[in-house]
Amino acid sequence: MPKRKPKKKTLINKADKIARDIVKAKGYCEICGKSNGQLHCHHVIGRTNKNLRWRLENLICICAGCHKMNAGNVHDDPIEFLKWFEENRPDNYKYINKERNIIWDRDYDKVLEYLNDKLKELKEAKW
Repeated sequence: MPKRKPKKKTLINKADKIARDIVKAKGYCEICGKSNGQLHCHHVIGRTNKNLRWRLENLICICAGCHKMNAGNVHDDPIEFLKWFEENRPDNYKYINKERNIIWDRDYDKVLEYLNDKLKELKEAKW
């Protein structure tokens, strides 16, 4: 019997996990610099934008405090966060602004190939 194609939700979850692992491998909060505590993967342009959801240019490693808990966190003050992002990651800022309105081609295999290539590069460089 031929192998069944994985369900869309399974592919989304797999891509989310790989992207999260890649981003969190940075090992510190890109905003405050903390390396201890819980690290999160934050999407500059929200997860509903599938064209950017798994692009590393749209993802940032931040601590729990900068993500949701401290005053002035990225969710409470998104305008300030975008200013910070533009100043600190100008190439990524330009990229996501250029790509944000492009309609996604719905190719999960391409997404997983991109993420697995990035993960492989990370492992070769770090481990």
